[in-house]
Amino acid sequence: MQPGATTCTEDRIQHALERCLHGLSLSRHAASWSAGLCLNCWSLQELVSRDPGHFLILLEQILRKTREVQEKGTYDLLMPLALLFYSTVLCTPHFPPDSDLLLQASRTYHRFLAWPVPYCSISQEMLTFIDAELKAPGISYQRLVRAEQGLPIRRHRSSTV
Repeated sequence: MQPGATTCTEDRIQHALERCLHGLSLSRHAASWSAGLCLNCWSLQELVSRDPGHFLILLEQILRKTREVQEKGTYDLLMPLALLFYSTVLCTPHFPPDSDLLLQASRTYHRFLAWPVPYCSISQEMLTFIDAELKAPGISYQRLVRAEQGLPIRRHRSSTV
């Protein structure tokens, strides 16, 4: 495949991501959310859930778009992209051993620390999440399930190292 060339699946995922972000800009005249945004998000989730490899493609697309947001200074898209990245990582069934997506994400979100509040706070939360996932893959998902189910969360450290 030629450099810069994409597959049909990558193009479809990129288009679905763009549809999810369309209309979220503060410069839009409509100040209310539309049902179309929810439908676009649902369509993106359905498309990605068809194959475990699609999650990695979506993560790459989200990081690409996040870097674009940083270059353009588009403040209003940082939070939706961060939420999409967070939820996609939680849903990703497996990261290949040679994948450096989380390291790329760490470098990407680190650049936002110089942005004003609340954007630097969002970045800090993402960096904490990414760091936890790098140390123990799947830990965020386990904690989320425990919290949703009301299961006790151990606060003390294990005696085994």
